[in-house]
Amino acid sequence: MMIDKLTLREIGEKRVVAELVGQLTATDRLLDGMGHDAGFVPFALSEDEILVVNTDRSGENLAHKLGLAGPEAVGDLAVSHAVSDIAAAGGNPRLLTVSLLLPENKTLDYAKGVMRGVQAAAERWDLVIASGDTKKNGSVALVVTVIGKAKRSSRLTRSGAKPGDVLVVTGHLGTMFTAALAHQRDCNIPFELSELLRSALINQRPPVALALAFSDNEIAHACTDISDGLVSAVYDLCNASDVGASLDLARVPVLEEVESFAKRHLGLERESLIAANGDWQFLYAMSPEAYERAVTIASTVGIQISAVGAFTADRSVSANDAAGVRRSLTRLENDGFSKVNGKGFFAMLADNPPILGDLI
Repeated sequence: MMIDKLTLREIGEKRVVAELVGQLTATDRLLDGMGHDAGFVPFALSEDEILVVNTDRSGENLAHKLGLAGPEAVGDLAVSHAVSDIAAAGGNPRLLTVSLLLPENKTLDYAKGVMRGVQAAAERWDLVIASGDTKKNGSVALVVTVIGKAKRSSRLTRSGAKPGDVLVVTGHLGTMFTAALAHQRDCNIPFELSELLRSALINQRPPVALALAFSDNEIAHACTDISDGLVSAVYDLCNASDVGASLDLARVPVLEEVESFAKRHLGLERESLIAANGDWQFLYAMSPEAYERAVTIASTVGIQISAVGAFTADRSVSANDAAGVRRSLTRLENDGFSKVNGKGFFAMLADNPPILGDLI
């Protein structure tokens, strides 16, 4: 359509909103359809059910900026990140609202692409888009609120880890970081790795199906997503639960082919891959007995989980080095407000900062 090539300024807010809403899939799960400013949701809760709510802001993701994906990836990422915290809390995401903030020189085609990504992510996790807002902004931003249901009796916070619990990581770490650095440096990526690394940049999707299965079986005591890196996630659970942790870095899941490529072509040490964020996995605290059940559940869902250490009664956070010597674990984390020596998190990790400190 010719109108899709026009800028939002040329079309005007009312027509833009009408075009975006018009392309969304209709649903009978809302009373009176999608709301212009407010949607009506027939949301019944049982005695043991509570609402769980999260809001996240995101912008244009790296995959789009690198030209690897269209605006659909921008919308998909925004929903995926907001869903992540609901799933980590033991909740079942049910509906979302989205505020779409766009520069006036963006085209309607771009805006429609973003909303196609929002719609695709919503359908992936059976979410209803209840309402939204569209406004002019200096840069692209999406503010997504997701509302879900959780059992009051089995909701997960960061404060439930107990001494003796196993630290469990889902999936693999360091793949998105490796992909980002490889593309930014215009590195020659081997054919056998190209799709894996490309997908890691485009499809930053949390393991929601696994989280729902764990919640249904009341597997975990605590959980957080690894949105700011594994080391940060460990410290978050320890601080909230008033416990310490002992990690075995050799057991942290990193794909062998990714580690080899990152070392040979990017000069990255394994510790930097372990500390990186971007893969959007989860860190759980669960009893050793529950871990045995979790392995079976994860196998059924088709997602790998790895026991990488244990929570301890003392407050120290430590890890084994390559020689098996225990050292303190240096807190490295992605911080949206501060930089280290003027560098962002990925740039800092590219310098291979040590994550192990003094002897314990």
